[in-house]
Amino acid sequence: MSSRPGGNPSRPVEITAALTLPKLLLEAARHYGDRKVAMREKEFGIWRPITWRQYLTEVRLLALGFTALGLSRGDKVALIGHNRPEGLWAEMATLAIGGIVVWLYQDALIDEVQYVVEHSDARFLVGEGQQEVDKGLAIKARCPTLERIIWDDPKGMRGYDDPCLLSLAEVRRRGEELDPRDPEAFERLVAQGRGDDVALLFYTSGTTAQPKGALLSHRNMLKMGQNMLAVDPCGESDDFVSFLPFSWIGEQMMSISCGLMAGFTLNFPEDPETVQRDIREIAPQVLFSPPRIYEQMVRTVQVKILDAPKVKRAAYTWALRIGGHVTDRVFTKQPTPGLLRLKHKLADLLVLKKLRDHLGLARVRHAYTGGAALGPDHLRFFHSIGVNLKQIYGQTEIAGISVVHRDGDVRYDTVGKPIPETEVRIAPDGEILSKSPCVFKGYYKNPEATAETLRDGWLHSGDIGFIDDQTHLVVFDRRKDVMTLADGSRFSPQYLETRLK
Repeated sequence: MSSRPGGNPSRPVEITAALTLPKLLLEAARHYGDRKVAMREKEFGIWRPITWRQYLTEVRLLALGFTALGLSRGDKVALIGHNRPEGLWAEMATLAIGGIVVWLYQDALIDEVQYVVEHSDARFLVGEGQQEVDKGLAIKARCPTLERIIWDDPKGMRGYDDPCLLSLAEVRRRGEELDPRDPEAFERLVAQGRGDDVALLFYTSGTTAQPKGALLSHRNMLKMGQNMLAVDPCGESDDFVSFLPFSWIGEQMMSISCGLMAGFTLNFPEDPETVQRDIREIAPQVLFSPPRIYEQMVRTVQVKILDAPKVKRAAYTWALRIGGHVTDRVFTKQPTPGLLRLKHKLADLLVLKKLRDHLGLARVRHAYTGGAALGPDHLRFFHSIGVNLKQIYGQTEIAGISVVHRDGDVRYDTVGKPIPETEVRIAPDGEILSKSPCVFKGYYKNPEATAETLRDGWLHSGDIGFIDDQTHLVVFDRRKDVMTLADGSRFSPQYLETRLK
């Protein structure tokens, strides 16, 4: 289905060799100041607004506080916790002084935390609260570079007295002490950064071996934001709900890369369990979720239809059937007869519009899903109710995505076409290869894996697929999971499973 018009256009951003994420934050904060909200956090049922000036102030003070603690350019800071403004501020503060950010999943086990902190040579571990502090203390003796464990939420921390512990509030206070003594210190630190500097060290999940640390530069992330927004423009009046882990590259792409470039407002839900309710309250224009969130929405609607009175149930069924007929014609590029268009307008007015509103999708222009395949029936459902849901394909090593559906050109069994400045081709053995300015710098401490993954500038994905006659990419499965039949033909169990959903 076609998308609705965008919000206010974002300010123009030129990506130069010197531009970094903190420099872009400085520019955005100076441009918007206190007249625009940069983010909101829901606490005790109330959305708390934070302006761009306040955003920069928090980053500034934390960066100066980190400097006072001895953190310097090239040092690694590991972060772990739920999506909260404080986590984002700590990330941007680390980047501002030339440090490298290493995110961990909030539910990472102690052994997983130890491996990442030890392998990355992280000097600081910044955690949300007591649970993260406990993990940090449990691994500290086995991680020789780890000097500080910093926490944000004071709940349960009263009895902790290890000398390596420090609150984020204390880091901020040290920054407040340093700032008036040297008012230009923060700007000098930010000015030293270059686009090719490493910004993020992302550990990709390993099934048969330890995770590999992918090195992503500021330029990688900036170009990803620029090229994503070239496909689907977002504006400064748009809202985005940030609830996927910051340790997932897709969330970094949207909240950091696109957020800083477009200037849209980030919204942090109160709790992981309240995400769907908070999405309904915000009604974002831009939404990025894994398939499970969309599948849960479909189940919610199906249950409501089953529980509805007979007349309402008939109305829902009729409206979804009409929406489905229109969607099928749009997807196959067939004209929609006048009578069907008229029925569709009536179905939207009476039923579909209310369904979108109930799901928090009343204002959505761009909805994306990735990380796993979404079944064709679920994709069809959302287009049937008027939601512009598109599949994406990418990986950590390309700073986000390489392929996405275009408006009006969505197909059930594909993930779309390459974004600008990105080439995608298929190797003789069926492996998907890509090349773009967003391709990572290599794996940390692993030149062998880097040489295997990066060859002549092409990123080898490890996925099998093909490009169809409409130049759409079709993804089958991981190469190691594709099976071969007796006659030599190959098939993907995951692809078949997705098609049967």
